[in-house]
Amino acid sequence: MGRYHRKAWAVLVLCFFGLTVMGGAAALAAEKPADEAKAFPRSLDSYNDSDVKSIAAILKNRIKQEPFNLVASIIFLCAIIHTFLTGKFMAIAHKWEHEHEQKIKKNLADKNSVHHGAELFHFLGEVEVVFGLWAIILAGVIFAFYDWLTVLNYVAYNVNFVEAEFVVVIMTLASTRPILKLSETIIRKIADLFGGTLTTRWLAILTVGPILGSLITEPAAMTISALLLANSFYELEPSRKLKYATLGLLFVNISVGGTLSHFAAPPVLMVAAPWKWDMAFMIVNFGWKAILGITVSNALYYLIFRSEFKELHHKFTLRVLEDEIQRKYLNRKEFGIEFEDVVAGVEKEVDFRQSIESHIDKFLSQIKERLGERLSRRHMSSIVKAGVDQNLIQEAFDKRFEEIKLARMREFLPGLLPEEDRVVFRDPEWDKRDDPVPAWVTIVHLGFMVWTIVNAHYPTLFIPGLLFFLGFAQVTSPFQNRIDLKPPLLVGFFLGGLVIHGGVQGWWIAPVLGNLAEIPLMLGATILTAFNDNAAITFLSTLVPNFTDTLKYAVVAGAVAGGGLTVIANAPNPAGLSILKKYFDNEVSPGGILKYAILPTVIMLVLFIVFS
Repeated sequence: MGRYHRKAWAVLVLCFFGLTVMGGAAALAAEKPADEAKAFPRSLDSYNDSDVKSIAAILKNRIKQEPFNLVASIIFLCAIIHTFLTGKFMAIAHKWEHEHEQKIKKNLADKNSVHHGAELFHFLGEVEVVFGLWAIILAGVIFAFYDWLTVLNYVAYNVNFVEAEFVVVIMTLASTRPILKLSETIIRKIADLFGGTLTTRWLAILTVGPILGSLITEPAAMTISALLLANSFYELEPSRKLKYATLGLLFVNISVGGTLSHFAAPPVLMVAAPWKWDMAFMIVNFGWKAILGITVSNALYYLIFRSEFKELHHKFTLRVLEDEIQRKYLNRKEFGIEFEDVVAGVEKEVDFRQSIESHIDKFLSQIKERLGERLSRRHMSSIVKAGVDQNLIQEAFDKRFEEIKLARMREFLPGLLPEEDRVVFRDPEWDKRDDPVPAWVTIVHLGFMVWTIVNAHYPTLFIPGLLFFLGFAQVTSPFQNRIDLKPPLLVGFFLGGLVIHGGVQGWWIAPVLGNLAEIPLMLGATILTAFNDNAAITFLSTLVPNFTDTLKYAVVAGAVAGGGLTVIANAPNPAGLSILKKYFDNEVSPGGILKYAILPTVIMLVLFIVFS
């Protein structure tokens, strides 16, 4: 029951996000922003404090002129604190769920009941919903300080949801079976060149995947890399320390891996046009350092955990052999044919089937008789007094009994039902089947991904592309896995809430960035990135006047280096978290991510500073 209610909560969240985005899009299409609405948030130039040198004095002045600034930042701080408490909320929810399950076993609670407190805390413990929830509070505060028109204009016209929408689409496409099969084949062949061990596959995913992000965008690289790690590594049940170390590496590597181009990493994309940075500039100033940093970090973490990799080697070898046997010698189709023959043989055993059916009919007759007697004894007289014919009552009872009988037979004994009465069987292992994917299906999938990446800034193009893709996936369903839109939509909801908050934090971030020297700025950008999306940090830096080339380099280097410190530091991180959190019992500790992301972050900062 807990899972059912959690799905219900998720549906409500997704509906809110969908209505927000669609409402904003509809408003944009329908009319221009209202002229009578107050400019919000107010421009940084309107504070007239360019001559003030002290950061503290600037912030004090801006709070005095616009008290809303302080309230908005306090709400944002509360949302950040909430993300660090999600693990605690989950632990409380699971404790209460367990206690309620014990009550059900002891018949102290109805078997279909739930602990509503546990469901609430489970909802509050979902990282993906945190910023969306606090965005509702922020909207209420904007309304209290200004008016509803200001809220509408801010959400519909000032907040850019394109990145959130793009992540939803590219995550859906990148997680499809043809793309994953292609990615697995490429990674396996690269790993086989160096021995084909667990270590080489782990290193290949954490090296090739993030660098590939410079071409296919970081969100796509994160989705593919996380799914490959899930299948090849996390399924082997490594220690909790190694799980967090791998997750921290993945986040940092993805953040810096997109810096070989000027269009793939969100923080680079924000500055590429204003500062006229192209691909050649990115490779010379950032790309090769990113590759070196990724290689050094991966090698260092391997050395730290090399003894555990040896312990996991047996599980990995066994898994590889199972996959090879399934793929080459005992595939799903052949085994299915053999099993169908066994079922057919059992069906021919008339006595066997008739014996079971006769026992079932006997028990059902007894149940029907008891229920009929109960109906007659307790309710028949009152129903007859109401003027209902007794034969009609019996007919209604018989029909209702057959409906319940069919439902229970479908649940517990579907094989004894005629084929037309059985429900469609959904194989829980369907996504793990070994059937090959035709090359033309993979090519079409790649075409959809290319279309989405090329048109990444135009949702009016890539969203219809997703709709066409869903139609194509339905037509080619024998070669597809089940397409689950819930994870991408939740990630989109997370990012949508984050950019709503980020849009009103410029009043303090911009002066902090504009008053620091090169090294302090790089370190400051790294720290700020941990508490805000790194794309927001670099975007605000483009608004700072008289930014020198060295300062531009410093702020971007700090932003990409710090992109793995927290879930909110880089837009693709929530996508990776949503895929891998089940291996952490759905309780991923922000402190655990931070602990193991610090080392690769420091390595990247050292490289960016030494080779600046």
